[in-house]
Amino acid sequence: MNIRKAKAADIEGIAFVHAESWKTTYRGLISDEYLGRITLEARRTLWNRNFAAPHKDEIVYVAEDTNGRIIGFASGGACRETDLNYEAELYAIYLLQEHQSCGIGKQLLCSVTSDLSARQYRSLMAWVLEGNPALLFYQKAGGIAVASKDIQIGNEKLREIAVGWHSLDYNNL
Repeated sequence: MNIRKAKAADIEGIAFVHAESWKTTYRGLISDEYLGRITLEARRTLWNRNFAAPHKDEIVYVAEDTNGRIIGFASGGACRETDLNYEAELYAIYLLQEHQSCGIGKQLLCSVTSDLSARQYRSLMAWVLEGNPALLFYQKAGGIAVASKDIQIGNEKLREIAVGWHSLDYNNL
């Protein structure tokens, strides 16, 4: 397994992980109808846009298996949330289901936080859909729930929890 900075040539693999992990991670939290409409093509378009016009200081890391296939990714950058007092944000972290709970997510999180720390960011937050098992992952990594908000996904009103870290000391994550 290898963790490295992503490049534009990784878009196909990132898009695949993004689409597939939504379908497994959010089953039971988001309607099957909505999840069934998620396509590789739509995620590819999203990631082409992200690579062409990244958010401020956005970075993306990928996890590869021993065959060089992308099995997960994480991205982060300047905080997009104006109401909370955090400098950086973890935008996304996704792994294919069969590679979850193996320590890869923590390695991705540490890669992103290390990079952001080197860019002088001192704090981090992430939005997590209520009911997502990743909430426990973030709490084990030292994150604390600091806020919540209602969001709309498809026709459903759902709740997201903001998890925050006041320090980017990634050795303690």
